[in-house]
Amino acid sequence: MIFEHEIPSGSRFYFGKSAKIKREIEQIASEVFDTYEFEEIITPYFSYHQQEAVNEKDIIKLTDPQNRNLALRADSSIDVIRLVIKRLKSEAKKWFYIQPVFRYPTSEIYQIGAEWFEGDLQKTLEINKQILSRLNKNYTLQISHIKIPEIVCELTGLNLEDIKKMRIYKFNEEWLKKLIEVHSKEDLKNLSIYPEKIRPYLEEIKELADENTVVAPLYVTNLRYYTGVFYRFIKNNNVYAKGGEYQVEGIRSVGFSIYTDNLIKDIMNG
Repeated sequence: MIFEHEIPSGSRFYFGKSAKIKREIEQIASEVFDTYEFEEIITPYFSYHQQEAVNEKDIIKLTDPQNRNLALRADSSIDVIRLVIKRLKSEAKKWFYIQPVFRYPTSEIYQIGAEWFEGDLQKTLEINKQILSRLNKNYTLQISHIKIPEIVCELTGLNLEDIKKMRIYKFNEEWLKKLIEVHSKEDLKNLSIYPEKIRPYLEEIKELADENTVVAPLYVTNLRYYTGVFYRFIKNNNVYAKGGEYQVEGIRSVGFSIYTDNLIKDIMNG
C-alpha cells in the first residue's frame, strides 16, 4: 500500500531549515560564479544523449512523441556544452547551472555545476574551493588522472574493471605494485621508477596537488567523458564535489559539480 504522503525512495524533500540552507548554498555559489563572470544556464530535464555521460543502467528512459529514445537528465555537462555551441552559438566560455539530475530508478540529485570551455583546471579547482570555503567547509581533495589506468591496461593486459575493483592478485609488475602505494605528492618525488608513458600524467597530478592532497593514480571514475586529470572533494566516503578535464565536440573543457544534497546533510549535522 502506498500512502498519499509517501515520496519515492531517493527523491528529495526540503522544508524549513534544510530548504533555507539549500537556498543559501545556491546563493553563495551564484555570487562566486558572478565574480568570475560565469553565465547562467538552465537546460531541459529531458535529453537524447545521456548514455555518453553515464552508464546506461543509471538512466531513466522514456520516449519522445516520435518514439525516439529519450532520458531524464542524468548529467548536465555534455548537454550544456552542446546547447551553448550548437544552439546558442554563444562566444561566452564560462557557464554555471543550478539544477537536479536523475538516476535510475528514482534518485533525484541536486547539483551546482560549472563548465569552462578551453578553461584552466587549476583556476577551476580554486573556484570550487572558494565556494566550499564560503560555506566554511574544508574537505579532503583527491586527485586522479584517467590516462594512468588506461595506459596501465595497455602495458599490462589488465582491463579497467581489474583496476577499478583493485584485483591486486593480477598486478604482477613491480612498478604497478609501487603505484598502488602512491597516496600523496611526496610519494611522487621519484617518477623514474614508472614507465615513461605514465610519467607525464603523474607529473600533471603532482603539479596540481599540495601537501594535503590525496593522490589516487589508479582511481577509475564512473563518468565516461573525463579525458585527463579529475578530482573529488570527500569526507567519510561521501563526495561533496567533483570535477576535471574532458572533451566535447572537439573542445577541451574543464568543469565541476557540487553535490548540494550531501552539503545540506553535512551542514545540518554540524
